[in-house]
Parts: sequence; structure tokens; C-alpha cells
Amino acid sequence: MKILFVHQNFPGQFAGLVDHLIASGDHEVAAIGARQFQDPRILYRNYAAPPAGSAQNPLQDEAAVRISRAEAVAAQARILRLNGFAPDVILAHTGWSESLFLRDIFPEAKLVCYCEYHYMRRGGDVGFDPEFPVESLDTLHRLRIRNAFELSAIDDADACISPTPWQRSTYPSSVRPRIEVIHEGIDADTLAAVGGGNGHDYAWPAGIGTDTPVVTYVARYLEPQRGFHTFMRALPSLQAAVPDVHTVIVGADQGGYGPPPAERETWKETMLTELGERVDLTRVHFAGRVSYRDYATILKRSDVHAYLTYPFVLSWSALEAMAMGKAIVASDTPPVRDFMTDGENARLVDFFDSRALADTVATLLNTRDERNRLGAAARQFILSNDLTRQAACKKVLDFIRSL
Repeated sequence: MKILFVHQNFPGQFAGLVDHLIASGDHEVAAIGARQFQDPRILYRNYAAPPAGSAQNPLQDEAAVRISRAEAVAAQARILRLNGFAPDVILAHTGWSESLFLRDIFPEAKLVCYCEYHYMRRGGDVGFDPEFPVESLDTLHRLRIRNAFELSAIDDADACISPTPWQRSTYPSSVRPRIEVIHEGIDADTLAAVGGGNGHDYAWPAGIGTDTPVVTYVARYLEPQRGFHTFMRALPSLQAAVPDVHTVIVGADQGGYGPPPAERETWKETMLTELGERVDLTRVHFAGRVSYRDYATILKRSDVHAYLTYPFVLSWSALEAMAMGKAIVASDTPPVRDFMTDGENARLVDFFDSRALADTVATLLNTRDERNRLGAAARQFILSNDLTRQAACKKVLDFIRSL
């Protein structure tokens, strides 16, 4: 097949499938994205992302930026067509309205939309945390505009894919029957190989020895949306309960899915100021952004992994920790419950209850057999439910061929 991928941050969620297609040698792959990307095996067209807008009328800007993206992608698609590339299948992420005009340019192609998340007025990434209420109606209005553009793109699609049952459930009931649940999959073999050995190639912080209990927390950005505030508030109680515990925190200080803090530059600074001397920072290590190898090595060393999230897109790190057989304490929120069951393959706690988080982590640190049992069950869940990268790629290709 000739397959065209469309994703502003290509390859994004399509990374595993792209690698699989190229490795097979049976397919011709092209892509359109907004980032700089080079791979001689892929016919890649880059488009210039439009400016964010004037902010004088944020609602009009929200719509205008999406139309501009769709126009920019369409221009690159026309160049592909003029150069002789006519895809059999287009896989496009719906989040930025990039696929809006593609049906007009490639009417013969099967269009498959990747449906990551449909915004809700409350109970999702907005309106879930009472500590951070919705600032204005404009916030909700902008979400309606995003959803409207996404539904227009879905209307053109031959089929849709969503990675988890809960993410599929965020879409209107009229759309859900058209959405197949297929996760991108976890590259468990590579992850295990990268995280193998004893981690001697990683510069472990001072104080972490062979027998030191280590708790890990991983997020792309350190922010409330991934429960950073709850995790930090758990540290004083955790450190009191386990006096020799060390915590390794992976993630970027700057950026995030949600808004920045009102009074300080980063959420890390905000939480450290709030906690003050109640937390022993000699036992808290901020690794920042790290390479994939270092990330896997840190996870491999972890005794207990904490994963917290608003009802939002599930992080790959949650399933990667499961694939590595880690004992996980996670928030009792969707879509976590799609993959973790309290007492079976993880321990789930209330997202806002930092004391419960600390107590549960401390209990696991003191019970090796229970950690091993939960970790083994977590890894088996990944294997038994075809959540490996290889199984996921086969599912997607079988689904495409069935259209």
C-alpha cells in the first residue's frame, strides 16, 4: 500500500506503525507534518505552522488557526499528488484539523482518522480539579470550536481509531460506532533491552545505592494535569514513613497541557515553595527531560512507580511501566481503569488524596512479595491484551485492509 500520515508532530502516535511499515519493505510511506523531520525512507512534506493568533478575539483565532493548518496541509498534499504520490490510505490525527480538506485532494483514498480526545465541558482535562476551576466561558467556547472542527474531519473519514475505550467514550454517541479501539502498543522488547543490566551507564544521584528504595514519577510536563501537585504533597508523609526512600522525577519544568501557574514560572517552583522544609530535597531528584535509554534505566531501577492523571489521554509511560513489570500506584481515574484494577495489577488511589498515595506507596515499599505480584500481573496484562507494538501494528493493518 501507499500510506500517507498526517500529524503536526510527525510521527507522533504513528511512530511504531511507521517503523513497522518501513521494516516490512512492502509499503510506500509519505507524511505531512509541521516539524522538521528527515528520513530518506519517508517522503516527507513539511508545512509552516500558522501563528497562534492576535488573542484580541480568541474564539475567531481558534477557528482561523485551524483553517490555516488545513490549508497548509492541503497545499503539501497537492504537491504530493502532482509528484505522483496518490495514497491508498491516509492516517490523520484529528486534533489540529489538518485533514479537513484531504478528501477533496485524494477522493480515492481511504481516510482513517486517529481520534485521541474529544473535549468535555466538565470532568475531563477541564472542570475536573476543583483547585483549578474554569477561568471563563471563553475557555469552554474554544473547546466547542475544536470539537466542531474535529467532527467535520471525522465526517469525511471512512473509519476512525481511538487508543483506549475511555478516550473513545468521550466522543458523541452518534460517532462512537465508527471508532475502533486500537492502542498504539508498547515496544516491550526494546524497552526491556534498553532498561536491562544494572544501569551502570546512568549517572545516579548521590544517595541512591543498590539497596535504596526508589519511587519514580514520570510525565512529559510537571503539571497538575498529570497529578504533579498531588504527588509532591505526598512526599512529606512518604519520607516520614520510609526514612531512606529516594524519589526520581522525570519531566520538563516548562510547558504543559494545562495553563501555567498564576504566581510563579513553573509548577515545580510552585510546589517546592508550598512544601518548604517539610520535604527533604536531598532525597528528591528532578531528572528533567532524559533520553529514552535513561528513562528506561530509571524505570528499571524503580521499586514503586506512581502514575497520576486527570481524566485525559493515557500516557505511554503508564503502559511502559506495566510492560516492565513495575508495581504501580495510580490514580483511580479514567482511562487508568481501562488497564489497571486495584489489587489485581496495580493499586489505585483517589487522585486528590496525597496521604492515601503516600501510605499506599510506603506499604508496597515494605512488602516485596506484593510488589512482585502486582508487577508480574501488570506485565502479563500487556502481553495478554495484545498491547505490544507488534500486535498493535498487526491490528491496525488488518483493520485498514478490512475497509
